[in-house]
Amino acid sequence: MFKLLSRKLLGEKCKSGLKSLFISAVIGYSMSSIGSIKISGRVLVLTVIFFTGTLVIQTLSSKENARLLRGLFAMPCNEKRTLWEYAAAVGAYVIMTKLSLVAALFAAFSKVTPLRVGLFLLGALYAVFGGMAAFGHFRKRPYISALFVAAGIAMAFLLPEGAAGALILAAADLAAAAVMNFIPLDNFRVRETSAKRTVVHKSGSGMLIPRYVLRYLTENKNYIVSSVITVAFSVFLALNSQKMGLFMGCGMGMALISVNSPMAVIVSSNRGLDRKLNALPSKTRRFFLPYGAALFCFYLISFAVYLAAFCIAGGHAGIRGFITAPVFAAESAAFVAMLENRFTIRNWKTEPDLWHNPRKYILPVLLMLEAAAIFSI
Repeated sequence: MFKLLSRKLLGEKCKSGLKSLFISAVIGYSMSSIGSIKISGRVLVLTVIFFTGTLVIQTLSSKENARLLRGLFAMPCNEKRTLWEYAAAVGAYVIMTKLSLVAALFAAFSKVTPLRVGLFLLGALYAVFGGMAAFGHFRKRPYISALFVAAGIAMAFLLPEGAAGALILAAADLAAAAVMNFIPLDNFRVRETSAKRTVVHKSGSGMLIPRYVLRYLTENKNYIVSSVITVAFSVFLALNSQKMGLFMGCGMGMALISVNSPMAVIVSSNRGLDRKLNALPSKTRRFFLPYGAALFCFYLISFAVYLAAFCIAGGHAGIRGFITAPVFAAESAAFVAMLENRFTIRNWKTEPDLWHNPRKYILPVLLMLEAAAIFSI
């Protein structure tokens, strides 16, 4: 299992993983001279658990991997060993290709100590084991999955500083690993069928694209969960930024919400839809303009929920925050629709590679710079 899956996820002889580690090290070293930022242990733990756990869930739910594993799950095998090899392959892929960049940025902008390194690694392990346990129980016992998510958020908010926090996190890792160990291997089987329908090219069907977007979200409910978690993480980070005196914290949170990748790659993720759109005359007017309108509504709802939660939690949005929200929603929708129209992502192997393509970070960086300009006035 490990060799089979690691060859697909990390490339032959882990070349893709090693390349990602090298790139992350170069980026971290090049940015280390900019200056340091005081980052609390709770922010560190929440970032690692949120980022890594989301990627683990996305990798486990990958339909591309499901095709590879379809026959393997049906073969007689040592289920415990296969399950741990599956967890090792997924964990190695996420940590080497995705989390390594986060580690490099933390090392570049904050003080590195043995305790912080330990918290980082323990948080990553909890995300891997907890993500596996949450995914394995989601169909039959969703309350257990919710418990692991709630435990990760609670630890980020309530984890004590120092060695006591590391010990609690280590105990949580052991508990998550123990729960994962008793999950049947068949619980990780992913259904390959998805009800993706052909776009009907009828005049006057103005609601066709919004209906397609709504069906896309409802058929992939983890996208909705991902959006909710992204909003919660943005609120947490914005509140901590304001407490540290960073007045652009409110705008920074909205910029982070624009990272939401499933909605931003709705065409790239469906190769059949991409081919049909390329053969469709006036595809910009017929598809991408309604798609941009649906995106605008999606971002506007996300920003409204974010601002409400931010203000309830004690943050200060001000008039600039409420004026910025529809502006950011319009800019995000137009930019994402343009990227999907002109720069569709086609060379991807698994869904996490698609959802975390470097293209998606262009928009939040631009909005971050805009937020800095708006909230510094």
